[in-house]
Formats: sequence, structure tokens, C-alpha cells
Amino acid sequence: MQRFVILCIFCGFSFSSIAQNCASKADDLIAKYTIVTSVKHAQEQTKKLELWRRVNAVIHVYPQTEITEGWEKSHKNTIKPTRYFDDYQRAIEYQPGERVHGKQDKDWSFRYQLISDKMLKVMEHKSTSGTGCNTVDVFEYTNPQQKLILHWQPELQLIQSFKIITRGQEINWQLDSVTFDKQVIAQRFKTLMRYQTTDFADIGDDHSDPFLTKMVTQGFIEPGASGFFDDKGHALGKHTH
Repeated sequence: MQRFVILCIFCGFSFSSIAQNCASKADDLIAKYTIVTSVKHAQEQTKKLELWRRVNAVIHVYPQTEITEGWEKSHKNTIKPTRYFDDYQRAIEYQPGERVHGKQDKDWSFRYQLISDKMLKVMEHKSTSGTGCNTVDVFEYTNPQQKLILHWQPELQLIQSFKIITRGQEINWQLDSVTFDKQVIAQRFKTLMRYQTTDFADIGDDHSDPFLTKMVTQGFIEPGASGFFDDKGHALGKHTH
């Protein structure tokens, strides 16, 4: 009995260590996705998206447009959005908790993992495979308008694949690669911090800045929608990049 207790203690320690290791990896990673949209009688559209994470900070990189969207979680659990224009090395920032076009960004999971925790809770669990950080859960959700099929890595809080099927259209998200290079991640965030930044509230005060004039004209000041669905399966926005 004593030997069994000792073994169980070490067993529990092992599981705890694995969980802590996965949580640490989840907070510092780069996940790269390919998004393919198929529509009947139309050519497939392929886009790329990169998810970069640090503790309390996340960015979504759109390589095809050279736009990076960032969010930072403050100590008061408010979210500060910033949009970076990589080609210009400029940024537009908003204040934490600020309403942007009537909406306030409150759902950190929506930004951190590309799908809301609320949506995960209403999806039906179908199966589990793998172990440790490589565990994969399969979820499905169906309503009259669409069917969602999600392969989810819970320990890393990461989408492995995601399929959205609607009438006449299918969107497939596929995880291409995951890396955990803290030095590369730190350097990317450091580079963004060097961009010349303008507060969103001050944009209207400067009519002499060609960059701001161009961004407003093209509509890039509007915050993009990165994420998927709410707890009722409603789309929370469209990628327009």
C-alpha cells in the first residue's frame, strides 16, 4: 500500500508537470494557418493568417495585406486593441476598454485562440485522441444555416482545423505549423513597439498626415474581425483583408 501511494504521488506530479508545461507553451507560440474558401461555380480563395502569442498579448498577422492586429490584456482585464501597418511601420491604437464604433472588446478568448470559449461550450464533443500537449478534441455544431466541425488542441488552446459549411460555401482552416521560439516572438513584438503610433481619438485632428488620410480613405481604421462565432453560432464578423 505504501509503495502504491508513493507511485501515485509521483504520477500526480507528472501529470501536473505536463499541464504546466503545456500552459507555458500555449502562452508563447506562433501558429500559422491556411484558410481556403470554396464557393460553387467560383474559384477557390486562399489566405494566410498567423497567430502570435505572448503572456497577456496576442497579434494576428495577415501577410497578404501587411496588416497586423494586436490586443493587449491590462491588469484590469480590459483589452487594448492596436492595428499595425507593417509596410508603413505605423500603428493606430485604442485605449483599453474603449468603445470602437459602438462596440467594446471584452472577450479575450476570442482573440487569444480565434474562437470564443462561449462557442466551445455549446459545441457537441465527439471524440478525443492523443495525449498531453498533443491531445485533440473533435467538436461539432449544427443549426439550420451551417455546420461547424472543429479539431481543437485543448492543452494549447489552439485550433488544429476548422470547417464551416453553409449553403453553397465551405471554409476550411488548417494549422500548417506551430513553433515555440520565445526569442523570435519577443523580437516581433519589440519591432511592433517601435512603430510610430497615433491614438485613434487624435486622427481627426491631423489633416496633414498622408498616411492617416490614406488609411481613412481605404477604410483600414475600422477594426477587423478576427474570430468566429458566438454561443448561438452567429458569425462575429468577416475577414475583409
